[in-house]
Amino acid sequence: MSPRLKKRVVMASPLVFAYIYGCVVALVLGIFSTGVVCAASIATTPNPWQVTADKVSRFVDPPCVIAEGNVVLVREGISSVSQIDRVSAPESGGGGRPKPLTITGDWIRLDPDANLIKVRGNFVLDSEDEHVTADHADLDMDRQTGRLQRATIYFPKRSLYLSGEEVAKTGNLTYHLEDGWITKCDPEQGKVPPWQINWSRADISQEGFAHFRHATFRVKDTPLVYTPYFAFPTQTRRKTGLLLPELSGSTRDGAGVLAPLFVDISPSQDMTLYAGELSSRGPIAAVEYRYVQDQNSKGTVAVNYLNDHLTDSAGDDFKSDGIYRTESNRYWVRGKVDQDFNHNVTGKLDVDLVSDQDFLQEYTDGLIGYTEGNRIFANHYGRGLGAKTTQVRSSFAQLNKLWPAMTLTGEVRGVNDSSATSSTSHPWSLPNIAFAGSRPLLSGRSAEDGLRSFISETDLTWDTGYVYYWREDGVGEQRLDLHPVLKTPIPINPYLETTAGVGIRQTMYQVDDSGLTSSAYEDGVLNRTLSDVSLATSTIFMRDFAMDGSRLQRLTHMVRPELGYAYLPAVEQKDLPSVDSEDRIDAQNLVTYGVRNDFDVLGSDDTVWKYGYASLSQAYDIREARRDVAPAERRRSFTNVLLNTWVQPVPKLRVLYRTAWDVYEDTVAFYQTGVSYSNLRDDKVLVAYRYNGPSDINQLNFNLGVRLARTLKAEAIVNHSLETDETIDSSLRLLYEPECWGMAFQATTTPDESYRFTLLFSLEGVGNILGLSQTMSSSGVGSVTP
Repeated sequence: MSPRLKKRVVMASPLVFAYIYGCVVALVLGIFSTGVVCAASIATTPNPWQVTADKVSRFVDPPCVIAEGNVVLVREGISSVSQIDRVSAPESGGGGRPKPLTITGDWIRLDPDANLIKVRGNFVLDSEDEHVTADHADLDMDRQTGRLQRATIYFPKRSLYLSGEEVAKTGNLTYHLEDGWITKCDPEQGKVPPWQINWSRADISQEGFAHFRHATFRVKDTPLVYTPYFAFPTQTRRKTGLLLPELSGSTRDGAGVLAPLFVDISPSQDMTLYAGELSSRGPIAAVEYRYVQDQNSKGTVAVNYLNDHLTDSAGDDFKSDGIYRTESNRYWVRGKVDQDFNHNVTGKLDVDLVSDQDFLQEYTDGLIGYTEGNRIFANHYGRGLGAKTTQVRSSFAQLNKLWPAMTLTGEVRGVNDSSATSSTSHPWSLPNIAFAGSRPLLSGRSAEDGLRSFISETDLTWDTGYVYYWREDGVGEQRLDLHPVLKTPIPINPYLETTAGVGIRQTMYQVDDSGLTSSAYEDGVLNRTLSDVSLATSTIFMRDFAMDGSRLQRLTHMVRPELGYAYLPAVEQKDLPSVDSEDRIDAQNLVTYGVRNDFDVLGSDDTVWKYGYASLSQAYDIREARRDVAPAERRRSFTNVLLNTWVQPVPKLRVLYRTAWDVYEDTVAFYQTGVSYSNLRDDKVLVAYRYNGPSDINQLNFNLGVRLARTLKAEAIVNHSLETDETIDSSLRLLYEPECWGMAFQATTTPDESYRFTLLFSLEGVGNILGLSQTMSSSGVGSVTP
């Protein structure tokens, strides 16, 4: 047989095919777009359709074109459907050639007068934005309606697959699908995807929402969750809508539900509203507002509220600490704002208010719990919240102005004391202003003689501040603190780096005791004058050592001996108020000495890393050596010997050791040691031990993460107190992470809560679809939390 003769035809009327193509793609792909218009503007396009088929026939009455057998329609110069109505002649030069739009099928009939198209057999549409397959297609271009049979649509930029036995375009931007599914997993031929959501009916609304009826979440071919209705926005832009609810349960709370509603305010602002009920406690609500102006200007504010029907009693006391909470209107307000005002002026706002001392410890987990809130603030703002056990919480507003070598900061700070037995009135700073900087004493002047040369190398540094401490009850104060210091290098030896400093500190007070204290402060302004002298000298020894090993080329060792002296005379300060540490400045006559060692290595691949560090330091207190002591008492002129060292023999492996040796008791005051390691496989291990005798700390911490397989990881955390022989908390977590979904199982135990189990499923691009968590207390009550 002679080979089949193929005809390659450039249609004499390419406008018809351009128009039809635009409408076909608008029908099939409009499901997840904001709309594609088939307009007459296509008539001006210089890019014709190229048609390849086994057979192309034209008919006059009625007018139509029929292409049969391996039909391929290609249009160069257009890479997506949205470009059809605005394409122009290709420009010379430029970037790479875009992928052309391509339609293939076994048989295609085009009716240009009625704007109808029929595709029979193996319909495929391919472009940069989408890939569509179907068995058959019947389309009405004028009404922008039609039907596809057994269609599958793939969006490569979103890695999203959508399929339906019947896909109908019912209007300009509305669609209807029967018996279909959606998944982010690549559906291999003849295999069921790892997960998918099946539905009996789906509708794409004019507003860009997908509404599914009788939806079932399946893992492989096993149905796990059924819902009669499920909806989510199909556009890439955020849309207002309901999020997945959180279910919970515990002995004190009973059964609970929390339903979040996401509100899209604008492209730079959004809000999440939460409403729910705890059966044993009462209604709970929350709101979280977020905005972003740019990378340096953003803010987040959140409020939790619980109308609590349960209060502490002798038989039901949270933590059994004997402190009974009686407050029923419970709340937590937190927020952080960063603002860049340009011209090196920045602002910060932190808010942290809580109704009682137990609220954050009771509600640590969940969507609006302390742990999640602290994680968000730490990641987005570089500063987290105060510890959940802290009863005295601070809020502040701050402005900063930066110049070269100078900083001006203004701040107001308030205090929220949530303790039930508080008897202290905490001071508020209203305001606290600090101005610090350093300038050459003779900036810009030439050094004509020895004295002027010496002065020109002298710097004037200053640290000044004003604060007004206000108290509702007790002693408050206004304090102006001025501390200029002259620092100059001393050329003792060319191998020594020596610096001397002389400063004077003048502090002025205006005291306000509200007439409620017995302190007899003088009328008017109180003064304190201090002077200080400092001297520091050091030198550096450095040597490179050639390494014979195949992994290392060179080791650089730098030794820096240091010697310092600080003097500040004793000044009587008992007649001054004492609000913070700056109101009591201890006298000094102290000699400090030590040595630092730095080790850097050059690897065989020319990479440099810190190989190790070691420092040894101590101080000698001259005042203590001269102090009069009782016969049974001895002076402690020498401070503890401090050793700080770590070594990193290979990148990602670090061994740390810190300790303080009491030379008089011949014992260790504290020490800390640890080993940490991680690698490119995502394995990690951390073992840390801390001991501090005066603080009764004797604790061992363990953290291990092992990548068991490409998609499976295990993590274990144990924090154990050797002082009380009690495990503070421990957890075991397994993570299974294939390409398009994930599952995490976690078991946790703490002294307050015997066991807690969490099972969480996450689907790529869809979010957490199903989460199960069970908390088992001594009474056997459990909870389920998605």
